[in-house]
Amino acid sequence: MHEANPTEISEHALARAADSVVVARLVNLAISHRDMPVSGVRVYRRDSVVVKSLPEGIVPPKPKTREEPRVIKEFSERSRYRLLHTAKNCDVDFRSMATLTYPAEFPCDGKLVKTHLDKVRKRLAREFKDIRGIWFLEFQRRGAPHFHWLFSVALEDRGELVSKRRRSSKRDGAVYWTHQPTEDWLSRAWYEVVGSGDQKHLRAGCSWELIEEEDGAIRYAATHAAKPHQKEVPENYQNVGRFWGVIGNVQVPLVSVKVMDTQDVIREFGHDALSRKGRVKKYLWDSSERLNTEKPEERLEDEP
Repeated sequence: MHEANPTEISEHALARAADSVVVARLVNLAISHRDMPVSGVRVYRRDSVVVKSLPEGIVPPKPKTREEPRVIKEFSERSRYRLLHTAKNCDVDFRSMATLTYPAEFPCDGKLVKTHLDKVRKRLAREFKDIRGIWFLEFQRRGAPHFHWLFSVALEDRGELVSKRRRSSKRDGAVYWTHQPTEDWLSRAWYEVVGSGDQKHLRAGCSWELIEEEDGAIRYAATHAAKPHQKEVPENYQNVGRFWGVIGNVQVPLVSVKVMDTQDVIREFGHDALSRKGRVKKYLWDSSERLNTEKPEERLEDEP
């Protein structure tokens, strides 16, 4: 009969004890910061969202009533996270990207800017059937607003000339392909909607490019969403409104639901699960493969 090695037993027990101590400390840290207990984790295409709920018997306070509608003044961190979550986990395969800019003279009223955006959106919906995508707003250094669109439109499938355009940026080294006829159409539409009458704006107010690399749109959205200087609203700009939105039927399908508590989440992700304030993070980025061990069909059938 093989006898257990006391050294091996002690090392194994020590490792388990050390792991338990770390988990216990992190759980106590979250509790000490008055974090709501975790009741589960919703798993999506790439990321997961932690669900928190109050313990039984505790009634949540009633939300304060607003005398006036909420006014958006900045691109908040919560809104930025929702944008990234939607871009990374939605059911759209982004194939191209467009950028719309204003001429030298530009409006400083967000209501008028969003009217221009809505008119272009309607033209796109008529021209490209079943188009889907995400738009987000930024501000140039001169204070002018401009829009970025991530589209499901595959420019290379339209059967027209595709020409190569190299980016000057040395950091990402990305190479995009420009579909000239489609870009000309959008340039003309944007030029007419804005009504600038500036021929320079007609030639340079729009670009529409093919997203060549896999997940290139997601990296682009993440990079630009993290640029705070392009999200600061200029002093003379009013009624900024929403910083991002969708076009078409964009869905973020739920893959599975995991029943987990605070200790389970911390045991699985350790310090990565806690924010700087010592609370369990709401968004666990790029964690779906780690939490999904079964086939999607089996997970969905087992959901309550």
